[in-house]
Amino acid sequence: MQTTQLKLFDADSEPTADGMRRYRGVLTASVNQKGVLDVDTVKGCTLGMRVRPDGGCYGECYAAKIATRYGIDFATSVSRKLMPWDRASLFCTVRDFDASWYRIGTAGDPCHDWDNTLDVCEALQGTGKIPVIITKHWIALTDAHIESLRAVRAVVNTSTSGLDTDAETKYRVAQIKRIHDAGVRSVNRIVTCSYGSSDWARAANEKQKYLLSIGPVIDNPLRVTKSNPWVQSGEILVERQERAIGGGKIISLHSPHAYLGTCANCPDQCGVTQ
Repeated sequence: MQTTQLKLFDADSEPTADGMRRYRGVLTASVNQKGVLDVDTVKGCTLGMRVRPDGGCYGECYAAKIATRYGIDFATSVSRKLMPWDRASLFCTVRDFDASWYRIGTAGDPCHDWDNTLDVCEALQGTGKIPVIITKHWIALTDAHIESLRAVRAVVNTSTSGLDTDAETKYRVAQIKRIHDAGVRSVNRIVTCSYGSSDWARAANEKQKYLLSIGPVIDNPLRVTKSNPWVQSGEILVERQERAIGGGKIISLHSPHAYLGTCANCPDQCGVTQ
């Protein structure tokens, strides 16, 4: 890890009495390894870690792994507020960034504080950049929240996967449609896998096929470790992809056409230009 990245983690977190570090409640903007500008209104994911305490979603949450590496309590969601003394600087950082959009929901789910998320989107509206919000909807948007999202021209990426339970899939698909019907750009961001031949794998693959039929779709291949139980059992098939940028090189690739490069050259642009 480079020194600049170490400093970023130090700036984004602070020690607590229990010896762990916790994310600071100050909003920051930073460019990640793939070249996307992250403006996370929430860091950490209490509800996601409560559902899957062993490694976060699918046991492979990259944000949780990074937090663990630096001794940060990822299971505690922290709202990140736009501070008066940093407002102008952060505004200019977003305004002057090369892309036409910025992302909320990289190292935490913004649903943990929808009010703060919308406050930040409204404060940054003058930058001319489109907020892309990535969420699993652990906490549902209210109708008023959706109306505010429409006003700031937000694009909502709902994270789904064949690895989700049937109840989670039904709920998240309903949120995709609800947001779309309200006039907000709604994208189905699918964590995809190449599945094996067991009964469980076949069922997960059928669910994935169903999800791929609900567009617009972003194909987000699962980056996984070889020690993952599903990989060990052969229920998820993996390969090493040296061309992959960010988040590891061991990937479950269901399609050779899935994009694995930097954000600048990505055809999807998180749904902004689809």
